[in-house]
Amino acid sequence: MTDDPQPVDRFHTEVNLSAQGTRADQGRAGALSADVNYGCAAETQCHIAIPLAFSSASGAGSQAGLGDAELGVKYRFLNRPEEGWMAAIYPTAFLPTGDAARGLGNGRAQLLLPLWVQKTSGAWTWDAGVGYLVNRAATARSSWYFGALVQRSFGDALSLGGEIFHRSPMASDAPSTSGFNVGATIKLTEGRNLLISVGRGIQGVAANRFSFYTACQLEL
Repeated sequence: MTDDPQPVDRFHTEVNLSAQGTRADQGRAGALSADVNYGCAAETQCHIAIPLAFSSASGAGSQAGLGDAELGVKYRFLNRPEEGWMAAIYPTAFLPTGDAARGLGNGRAQLLLPLWVQKTSGAWTWDAGVGYLVNRAATARSSWYFGALVQRSFGDALSLGGEIFHRSPMASDAPSTSGFNVGATIKLTEGRNLLISVGRGIQGVAANRFSFYTACQLEL
């Protein structure tokens, strides 16, 4: 959930072929996604993601189809490698390409405005950030996100980490939610990584009994 401020190197590409999902009291939802991050300029990463969404709600059966597409630009405005600090903004638009009536999209465009900060010291990396999600869909509320992540690398082959996060209510009748995730990045071959994460809610648990994310990351 918590991102980092480091953009993809200029004129390089990162592709993530991912699967993610969440089990809640009211059903399950998730997506298979292909997202592309490209170093489009100095200190700048351009992002696009096209998801195939799925949902299964009590009494409504299962649905699958195109989800809400993402377009974003990450700009790193602070980079002090000698001190281990960096920071970036990452405005991202979520386009209403999914069918909200079938539970596959939001119904209206959303805009995420986050700030991400990172501190690196030896094998340890700390990321933290805050973001505001503008959401004008019916019954929805714009919301705040806060997250913090710590990772420990074991050479180039393995990195382990954990995060905690909190989100203010995303709907008029919804509570605030908090949760945690633990995960790993495993280097398979040069330019090929496996990303794994699992977690659950610790506040507003009914909305997140269990969640997972896994991806094959290709560095081109």
